[in-house]
Amino acid sequence: MTAIRIPYSVARQLADHAASQQPNEACGLLAGRDEHILAAYPLKNIAPAPKTRFQIDPREQLQALIAIDEAQLNWIGAYHSHPRSAPIPSQSDIEACVDSGLLQLIVSIARRKPQLKLWRIKPDAIVPIDLIYETDDPPADEPALSPSQQAAMLIVAIAAVLLLLFISFTLLPPAPEIVPAP
Repeated sequence: MTAIRIPYSVARQLADHAASQQPNEACGLLAGRDEHILAAYPLKNIAPAPKTRFQIDPREQLQALIAIDEAQLNWIGAYHSHPRSAPIPSQSDIEACVDSGLLQLIVSIARRKPQLKLWRIKPDAIVPIDLIYETDDPPADEPALSPSQQAAMLIVAIAAVLLLLFISFTLLPPAPEIVPAP
């Protein structure tokens, strides 16, 4: 497995959840199929020191696993945030990882722009995995135009061209008079 795909909307959900939990770490589960993250399930961090560690509430985890099963998805990993550091597994992240078959996604919100990095933590290695963002979902600051908005823009464009033509013709000097030769 060299790369995992994630829709922009799911990545945005992860970044928003991480930002909303500051200064604490956010956490949750990832669901999908094959090499594709399709959904995130935000969960409560019940760690005694939530600013530097995360621990998923077991009851919420069970509810999320049931929801993943009902959505006919597979549990493929977990995510958590690093509010003040890079998206690199910490020593406690490495020690807490009990299943090397699950992906570990870390969302860093230490900078203005969130950074997401995906890992597979094995007993003998920490392997970075490329995260490919799918652009089929438009970014929140660049929403797709609805058909009625597209039609309105077309009408405005046509009206603008007609107005320019009208103004151009009214500004032309009058046509010269052709006088027959004497």
